[in-house]
Amino acid sequence: MLILQIEEQQENLYAKLEGKLTHKETYQFDHYLIPYIEKKKVRNFICDCQKLHKIDTAGKYALLKMKLTLKKHKGTFLLKDVKENIKKELIGYRMRIQ
Repeated sequence: MLILQIEEQQENLYAKLEGKLTHKETYQFDHYLIPYIEKKKVRNFICDCQKLHKIDTAGKYALLKMKLTLKKHKGTFLLKDVKENIKKELIGYRMRIQ
């Protein structure tokens, strides 16, 4: 289960991910977040992954689609407080991790 908390400030969108980002939960990115970003012209997406426990291939692909959508709108995508096991999973996806 994934709990997604979103807060918008000007052209920035802040999100907190809690739980697991797996195939069952990627619809939240595909159907809600990506259209919202395209409609509102969000420039920066900062994602707090401190409470994210697990990510699978579909979850990594959802984050990559988010990154490419932001890049198309000349925005940035940043992941904060990512655990070491998830950092290893994201190697090769060229994500900005802080």
